[in-house]
Amino acid sequence: MKHLLAVAVLVALLLFLITRNVSPDPYVYDEADYMYAASLGYFANWTDTPTLSLPEFLRIGMGRGRQTGGRQELSEFIRQSNDVLFYRHWHGPLYHFILIPVSRLGTNEHGVRSAMLIIPALTLLAIYFGCLWLLPGLSGSLAAFLAAALFLSSFAARATELAPHQMFAFCYLCCLIFLGKSVATGRRVYWYAAIVSSALSFCTLEVGFVAVMTLVICGFLERDRLRMNWPLAARSVAILIATVLVVWPAAIFKLTFVKSYLFMAYLALFRQSAWGNIGFFGIWRNRLLNSPIEWAVIAIALALYLRRMAWKENRFAYPILIFSMLMLAATGRVLSDSARYSLPFMPALDLFAALMLAPVLTSLRKPVALGIAGLLGAGLLVTALYQVSIPRQKPDLHSEQVLDHIRQANLMDKNLLVPQADLPMIHYYFPATRLRGYYTAQPTPADLEGFAPDAILYP
Repeated sequence: MKHLLAVAVLVALLLFLITRNVSPDPYVYDEADYMYAASLGYFANWTDTPTLSLPEFLRIGMGRGRQTGGRQELSEFIRQSNDVLFYRHWHGPLYHFILIPVSRLGTNEHGVRSAMLIIPALTLLAIYFGCLWLLPGLSGSLAAFLAAALFLSSFAARATELAPHQMFAFCYLCCLIFLGKSVATGRRVYWYAAIVSSALSFCTLEVGFVAVMTLVICGFLERDRLRMNWPLAARSVAILIATVLVVWPAAIFKLTFVKSYLFMAYLALFRQSAWGNIGFFGIWRNRLLNSPIEWAVIAIALALYLRRMAWKENRFAYPILIFSMLMLAATGRVLSDSARYSLPFMPALDLFAALMLAPVLTSLRKPVALGIAGLLGAGLLVTALYQVSIPRQKPDLHSEQVLDHIRQANLMDKNLLVPQADLPMIHYYFPATRLRGYYTAQPTPADLEGFAPDAILYP
């Protein structure tokens, strides 16, 4: 009962901290495309219908995608084909299976974004009860409290825009918790559960391959404890593929996951600043300043682990650390200070830190241990409260004005030449329009080739 009460308070605190960030603004760019993909329904997202075939995707990409002038033509062609994978931004469909019913509740933008906060709330539950499951007694209780406090106060957890990153965090944390239990006990049932969770993370974001790599590494290191043999390896692969087939059959039958990785490779190799242009040192400066106590606790936990890594009670933690290091490497090119881009690794580091600190605290006298944990929790909460007390940025008047102008000028079904940044939003709210985007400050004669706009929208 005490844990149910504690987790209820923690979830309430989480929602209190992050609901202030929920925006009532129109859906722009990524969100508009995600919402349009959701409007296509379950079957379209489950089967990736319609979508370009892999050979056609390769032919078009090699022919136009590498040319700067071809980006506009490529984007226009894919949007005209109504490619659902494109509108999901090449991500898996699992997040959309929740977004689809929520988007049809008839609520406004604020209501849809608020309803999707059920995902970070579930993540907090997984973290809390996962720590209780991994560690016994007081150590488990302290770890659960610290992990939950770190997560709910984290800048990363306050990502409230519509995006699959919160769902991805939930899936990979479940994978790491099951994997840690498998390492601690040697029981194969937990190993299989970790495989299913890793497959779900793969069906959410492309970087889900890191969870699969972590399983491979830990399976090799724990081959004696798990009695790893070829039949077990074959069953593991079969479970992974079977889970993907249930959730995202097109990934296998249409090889759409290959297109996802090819597009990510294209962004990394041929697009400058595809995920932001703050710079490596700038992004890490912002991350440290946004969550100073959180990072300090993680640093202390890492130092403790390196000193005590041979201790038996720390054994289950190394898979979390392996995953975190691999994920930091995989997302190294993402130089954006948006909160959602920290979700692939920050919750894992929070879980690792709590699991390392709790046994150390329980080695102290109980009042001292509880006092230190309480002070840490209070410091994290005060820092988070201060950050959310900073006034939110003003509403996006530009987006509202663009939509109002289109309505008032009766352009809802016209040919429009628009700034590329506004194109996804206009397409979602006015799907009958025929759009072409331009990337420069003003449209050029090349932007008008083969296109006769009824109106041109300027930045």
